[in-house]
Amino acid sequence: METSPYRERIKLAVYLLSRIIHNIENISRADVVEMLRREYERHGLKPIMGKAVPSDIYDKEMATVYVVAKHGLDIGRDYPEVMRKIFYVEEALEEALQSLMSGDVEKAKSVLKSISPSNVVDSNTVARMLRLPLVKYVLGFMSEEEVSKIFKVVSEALREEEKTVRSYVRFFIALRIAEGIRRGEIRNKAFKEAFKRAMAIRLGFPKSTPSDDYIAVIAENVFGVPKEKLKEVLNLEEGGQETPTAPPG
Repeated sequence: METSPYRERIKLAVYLLSRIIHNIENISRADVVEMLRREYERHGLKPIMGKAVPSDIYDKEMATVYVVAKHGLDIGRDYPEVMRKIFYVEEALEEALQSLMSGDVEKAKSVLKSISPSNVVDSNTVARMLRLPLVKYVLGFMSEEEVSKIFKVVSEALREEEKTVRSYVRFFIALRIAEGIRRGEIRNKAFKEAFKRAMAIRLGFPKSTPSDDYIAVIAENVFGVPKEKLKEVLNLEEGGQETPTAPPG
């Protein structure tokens, strides 16, 4: 039976959370980010990302640990100080997202500004917010329909960040196809192309399809799919791979 390509990440998240809980008095978010980096490198894992590698990628990857903590283990119930002290960024991003979904755009903007280094609602902060539903989806805590609704609401509520949302839609589709190749669910070019276009339509962004080169970057980086297997499914350009217009948060 095919194991989840995210199984190792979940195991590492549980391990880190155990260490955090038993040392919460003496540990900071920065400490946990460094622990996460070391554990990923030790296990040969890379964060969920495209080709670009931002300097704060492991801080962004904390979203994975947060989703396991809150939605998988409900750690906030017994250890609220862990959520408050370590995952305050993700808690704020989730609050902003919930405000947008309930129609309170101004509150959402206020929350996003409060955690943005530049104190503005910028593409990096919006992308970080969109990482939460993506991680919830890949770990099984959210449906594709729910993710689609979030993309549409955020695109409409924050029109100045529509480009960021479309970029994230491409990232989401690319990640899903890369995972499908890894699992053996997507095995040829014709099915891949149909899957890509159908998913873009289902999400409500029919023109936001990722290039095959971008899919290959994610398949190699996140899932370790061999190049030869990718060539069976993807139409790859010779001499390089695409850099997305805006790196996903």
